[in-house]
Amino acid sequence: MILLLCPLLWMWFYGLLSIALIVLAFVLLYRASRKRKRVVVTVRDSESGGHRDTPVMLDGGANRPAVRNAMLTVGSLLLLFALMGRPSAMKFRPAGMNAPGFMKDGQAQTISRPDGTQLHVESYGPASGPVIILTHGWSMDHREWDYAKRDLSDRFRVIVWDLPGLGESTEPSNRDYSLDKMAADLSAVVDYAGKPVVLVGHSIGGMINLTYCRQHPEQLGSRVVGVVQVDTTYTNPVNTTKSPKFDKSLQKPVYEPLLHLTILTSPLVRALNWLSYRNGLAHLMTASSSFTGAETREQLDYAARRNYEASPAVVARGTLAMLHWDATPVLPKVRTQTLIIEGAQDSTTVPAASRFMRESMPAAELEMVDQAAHLGLLEQNRRYDDAIRRFAETCFARAAASRAAGF
Repeated sequence: MILLLCPLLWMWFYGLLSIALIVLAFVLLYRASRKRKRVVVTVRDSESGGHRDTPVMLDGGANRPAVRNAMLTVGSLLLLFALMGRPSAMKFRPAGMNAPGFMKDGQAQTISRPDGTQLHVESYGPASGPVIILTHGWSMDHREWDYAKRDLSDRFRVIVWDLPGLGESTEPSNRDYSLDKMAADLSAVVDYAGKPVVLVGHSIGGMINLTYCRQHPEQLGSRVVGVVQVDTTYTNPVNTTKSPKFDKSLQKPVYEPLLHLTILTSPLVRALNWLSYRNGLAHLMTASSSFTGAETREQLDYAARRNYEASPAVVARGTLAMLHWDATPVLPKVRTQTLIIEGAQDSTTVPAASRFMRESMPAAELEMVDQAAHLGLLEQNRRYDDAIRRFAETCFARAAASRAAGF
């Protein structure tokens, strides 16, 4: 859910700013490369009283050497920044050991869906282990769970998958990106697991979990023994941002038309996103909207890169679906064990949304993680993964005890 609301506006702004910087750079370089003008003027010879033609080099304005050199320097620096400024945007972030994408030894599988979607699924850990299914956030892909795969696959069978149109999953032929459609896809992954599972969802992944709970209440407590909601919401995300009144006032007149425009101009938007990534402006946007400053440069670069690798049309369609979604009535009906993990500095889905879910869900507990924002699962991956591990162990132990008691 990185490209949502105000970040969506900034995405367009930074892309157009990148174009403006390139245009300005070429204008300056062109003017600096223009030769000095040589003109012939007729002057009166005071001695002879006649006139003679005298060549003169016009040396004013941009033709002065100092001005030309300044234009050449500024134009070159602007062009260099507009195309290659990314390292400077990451310079002040510490280097990390692993960027998301380092887990490459999973068992891959494709699940075919009735709407033509080919879901990419990967499994890690012992085949006989209890199953955790991880659903990533919008505009991201299964690689955002690489730390969780590393930390959990020693004990659990960890299943990750790409949402339709993202990562290695194909788009549905009917272009349906509703939460109901994606919850039906999650159901197919649960069937693929073939045993009781704990569902973990980040951002839109948590919204999909709640939609799945509405669609399959009979599976809660039996097929689904636990649910983990990570930096997510229970309703239209506009209502649970840092500035809900402001965002709500812009939804109809600004955000929705801009999302439709993004769908129509998807190739152009992707090019703008690529430029923003190359010059580091996308990194600045992502750092301010999704991290707290504790992220590594590799984590920041991974998140910023999703802005242009994900199809803008797909992201826009899914975002439009989120803007017309609400699962508030579902919360009291989710009676299975639920863990809500929330970054204390998350401004995309604010902590108040997590507190509301905890109060509304009968068997929910809340764990707040400090120095974590919307991508806290990357920034504070050990703390998030430890919380998931403890919760999953408890859920599967309770499920085993219930089976042994004949319930």
